[in-house]
Amino acid sequence: MRLLVLISAAALLAATALADPPAPVTVKVVRYDGLGDVIKQNRGKVVVVDFWADYCVPCKREFPKLVALHNQHAKAGLVAVSVSLDDLTEDGAKDKVTTFLRKQNATMTNLILDEKPEVWQAKLKIDGPPLVMVFNRKGELEQKFVDKDVDYAAIGKLVAELLTK
Repeated sequence: MRLLVLISAAALLAATALADPPAPVTVKVVRYDGLGDVIKQNRGKVVVVDFWADYCVPCKREFPKLVALHNQHAKAGLVAVSVSLDDLTEDGAKDKVTTFLRKQNATMTNLILDEKPEVWQAKLKIDGPPLVMVFNRKGELEQKFVDKDVDYAAIGKLVAELLTK
């Protein structure tokens, strides 16, 4: 009996050691032009870009839904991208963002936009987050969800539809 327990324990340890290690959570700092490159590099896939910030309570509340969408559809051709709009000139901003992303197990593409708010506000045509943009496989903007219209049930439905095309 004792031998059976030892063999079972050894098999469990071996299986655990062979399992894929969890993907690391990384964060890359980019300029606004770099965002377009991410979309271009992922032509042929559906891309969801979620603009958020540490100070945005609704953004952080909805963020686990982006992670779940990524986990559910990545193998089918979805690329999820989180873009923090936090001000990198503030002490500890990058650390706060990285800590949050690690707690969320956000193993997708994570970016911090290194631009002044006036730049991204003008380019994105928003005052602040939340903002989610969904791009089709051709790299074209399919739909933009802004502020109170950010609804991950609708986003998930759109993604599922786009993945079939």
